[in-house]
Amino acid sequence: MAGFFTLHLKNPQQGLSSWSKILPFVPIGLHLYLLYLAIETDSGQNLSLFNLLSLVGFIMVLIVSVYRIRHQTPHLMLYTALFAAISVSLGLIPHKEVILKLTGDALSIFHIWLAIISFSLLLMASLQSALVLMLHKKLRSKPASIHPLLPPLQQMEHFAFDLVVAGIITLTLALLLGFFLPPEVIKEQAMHKIILTLLAWFSFCTLIISYKLSKISAIQFARYTLIAFTLLTIGFIGTKFVLEFILQRG
Repeated sequence: MAGFFTLHLKNPQQGLSSWSKILPFVPIGLHLYLLYLAIETDSGQNLSLFNLLSLVGFIMVLIVSVYRIRHQTPHLMLYTALFAAISVSLGLIPHKEVILKLTGDALSIFHIWLAIISFSLLLMASLQSALVLMLHKKLRSKPASIHPLLPPLQQMEHFAFDLVVAGIITLTLALLLGFFLPPEVIKEQAMHKIILTLLAWFSFCTLIISYKLSKISAIQFARYTLIAFTLLTIGFIGTKFVLEFILQRG
């Protein structure tokens, strides 16, 4: 799928047929099946870092595929497809399993799902923000070099903002549910992960309010989105990486 959109971006003058809008749903179905095989085990659910990244890639491609039915987003579609392909490839590498027994534990399942969905949305917002900054730079320096398939700048800015809002709503719900988890589960969480996640949440909330009150421009919003997401990534991905690959713990 990534190759298909790469060719489309290299040959923008060639229009796409209507069936191309449903094309991504074929690899999406295959990705979902591979996720099921990787996560569901006889002992429980394997939520290793690679499996979680693969799940993030699946959610991102699914959201963009639905969005592009009515909007033109070939660049974002390409980047999310590449991320999904890399995450699937990483999952094929032998790695330590992190087994959780979530069957019947609705609270933990909802908490984990909301956390993963929020991370996926905010990652998409970061990618979209990077595209906004790139387009803004080209408009100021080399407008003739702007790719013809890039949507208008204002549309891209609005989409990035909507993604951040959706990501913060789901992250807020995930954090609220986290307070109702069993005390022993909360104690197992690394303190720096909680602190960085809360800092990222506060940063994104501040960005949303500042943008709506016209305290910052759309370009500043895009820049600060990348910074806030870095905090979230260090807390989420960094903690998982250290625990699984350095400390060899689940």
